[in-house]
Amino acid sequence: MKTISNRVKALFVFALLFSAVFTACTATATTQGPPPPRVEVIPRAPSVRHVWVPGHYVRRGRNYIWVNGYYRVAPARYTAWAPGHWRQTRRGPVWVNGHWR
Repeated sequence: MKTISNRVKALFVFALLFSAVFTACTATATTQGPPPPRVEVIPRAPSVRHVWVPGHYVRRGRNYIWVNGYYRVAPARYTAWAPGHWRQTRRGPVWVNGHWR
């Protein structure tokens, strides 16, 4: 009788631990996008060849971190910077990098 009781107890403890472990391991995906962009004061360009690259949020785990804008020297055959943007996908928001045009 004690053997059955001990087995039932052991099975019960195993079931509790098993469910606790797998409940704690579930990942939660967020579909929430980044906060609205910050207002940046754009300083004067260092030269005519410099183009302003606006600031944006980057994803770090579950948080969004602001990256300040900066000036970048335009390559010889390009004159405009197409800023990056957030695209909504089924898995959540995805950052699309900016590029030269």
